[in-house]
Amino acid sequence: MATYTERDVAVIGNGLMGASIARALARSGWRVTAYDPDTARARVLATELPGIRAEADLGTAVASAPLVLTCAPSYEAVLRSLECVGDWNGKTLVNTGTSSTAEAEHAAAWAARKGVPYLDAAILCFPQDIGTERGYVLFSGNPEAWARHEELIAALGPATRFISEQAQAASAVDLTIVGGVYVAALAAYVDAAAYAHSQGVSGDVLDEATDKVLAALKDGAKEAVAAIGSGDFTTDQATLSVFTHGGETCLDGMRGAGFAANVLEAAVRNLKTAEAAGLGRSGFYALAQVAGGDSAAGRQQ
Repeated sequence: MATYTERDVAVIGNGLMGASIARALARSGWRVTAYDPDTARARVLATELPGIRAEADLGTAVASAPLVLTCAPSYEAVLRSLECVGDWNGKTLVNTGTSSTAEAEHAAAWAARKGVPYLDAAILCFPQDIGTERGYVLFSGNPEAWARHEELIAALGPATRFISEQAQAASAVDLTIVGGVYVAALAAYVDAAAYAHSQGVSGDVLDEATDKVLAALKDGAKEAVAAIGSGDFTTDQATLSVFTHGGETCLDGMRGAGFAANVLEAAVRNLKTAEAAGLGRSGFYALAQVAGGDSAAGRQQ
């Protein structure tokens, strides 16, 4: 018979993000059992707050709580390690590591075979943001499991919410916003800022120009979502060909100054692909019609 209560949670994986999750839960009054293959991590974490205790055995950690929350880089490794758990009765499994949508679906199928309700999470913030006003975590999967544990999960941040019964939905947002936007955009910005610095542009001037462009980018992102949803890529502003020419000019300038500008090169290559597909007179967002390769272009023409 289980000896835990609904106030108990097991956090499996105590790296930077997992430790932040454990701290946020403990500070909100939940009783946390911390487990990590590197047992020293769990022991150190347990010394920080009275609401956290370390457990050296994975099976015992899972048995200690109705909610088992994993935070590790590899879904495959997590599921392989959890094979040792024989009794999932009354429990919910939550995976919070970054995964592909296929990995999320695989994890949900694994959980279904074990008879355990499953939630997949996308953490769209840094470890220091967990448990603060900036904490932003999306969940998808079993709605009953969400309803059962919503109060506990809310300790991760006020923007934490459930978005879909499709287990892979949170992962899709993660890949879109973190990988497709944040990582790519920040990498492009670092390239560009390094170039600007080499040309004697002051930090103040660059900050001011950046603020203006980011405001326009925010508006553009909303327009892109609407255009992709409607399939209407007409424009009375700059056409895709104008952006292609401008991008090539910028790329030549940065390359001429000795900068690789690899992210910009990829963007220009995408624009040229769209232009070659006959989309030059459409708006920038017509890139969506070639984003998935030939098959996507064929479906949308």
